[in-house]
Amino acid sequence: MKLESSSFRNDQRIPGAYAFAVAHATDHVKLSSNRNPQLNWSGAPAGVKSFALICHDRDVPSKGDDVNKEGRSVPAGLARVDFYHWVLVDIPRA
Repeated sequence: MKLESSSFRNDQRIPGAYAFAVAHATDHVKLSSNRNPQLNWSGAPAGVKSFALICHDRDVPSKGDDVNKEGRSVPAGLARVDFYHWVLVDIPRA
C-alpha cells in the first residue's frame, strides 16, 4: 500500500500552512492556516474497509525546559524522543 501527499515530501518538515501555528520573528508564534494536507492512498489490500493514520514525530526534544522560552534555545545535542501528535482511525476506504 502507498500513501502520498502533494502537500509535502516524505521525511521533510510539514509546511506551516498545515500547522496550527508557525514561528514569528517578533511575536514568537502566530496562528497558521491549519489546513488539512492532501492525502492519497493506493494499493490497499482487498477487503480493507477503513484506514488509520498516525502523525509520529521522531525529533521532539527530550526535555522541554528551553522550549518556547524567551531568550532560550533548545540545545542541538539534546536527545530527541518520539511524540505522537495525533491518531486518526476509521477513515473510510472510498
